[in-house]
Amino acid sequence: MRPREYGRPGEGGVSTMQSGMDARLFDQEVTEDDALLHQGDAGLDKQVPGVPPQNGTAGGGGTGPRALQETPGMAPARPNPAIAPQAGGYTENVLSTAAMYFGTPYEYGSDRSDPSTFDCSDYTRWSYLYALGMNLPQDSRSQAQYVRSFSSRVYTDIHQAQRGDLLFFIGYRGGQPDAYRGASKAMGNISHCGLYLGNGKMIHTASARTGGVRIDNVFDNHLEYRFVMGGSVLQLK
Repeated sequence: MRPREYGRPGEGGVSTMQSGMDARLFDQEVTEDDALLHQGDAGLDKQVPGVPPQNGTAGGGGTGPRALQETPGMAPARPNPAIAPQAGGYTENVLSTAAMYFGTPYEYGSDRSDPSTFDCSDYTRWSYLYALGMNLPQDSRSQAQYVRSFSSRVYTDIHQAQRGDLLFFIGYRGGQPDAYRGASKAMGNISHCGLYLGNGKMIHTASARTGGVRIDNVFDNHLEYRFVMGGSVLQLK
């Protein structure tokens, strides 16, 4: 399936000034009974072949969707040197690719070789894979472990996020800060991830009821309360 055209940064695509967002992710009438939002991609190892519990694999090289095979163990991935960076660097390649899938439907345990539907970690993985040939782990916990292991820029304060970073979250428990007081933010409880755009916005996919691939503010709402860690995929140790 060809990626849907949605534009490039500065041309109506994933710019830091993106408009047209809706409030479904923060509407309690939508979110409170949204089982997929609560679950995230937890348990994905039981749904998707090749996803190991708690730890994934990663490799580099290849070009876009043809580089779907993963190497044993976890190793740092790098952009395919045959792919030229866009103006602004490889981050813009990734976010331009992410923009093409805006509105793509959500499916828990989506086929990792077919971009017609995504869950959260399939979407972030595909964005790096299709844009740069970087084969990241297949689930959010493993992607977080990958960032923690190999990135030279890792943080637990969401206000330190930079454009193109991967952001990681625990599952949804409610819209208010009190719902997350005392909640464990251990790596094993991560169940959601997204790509940071800048200016407080993230592109991600959270559930079918909230509309598939979408853009949301991450500050002063449950995304900030749920935040565990973030970091660069492109800046390696």
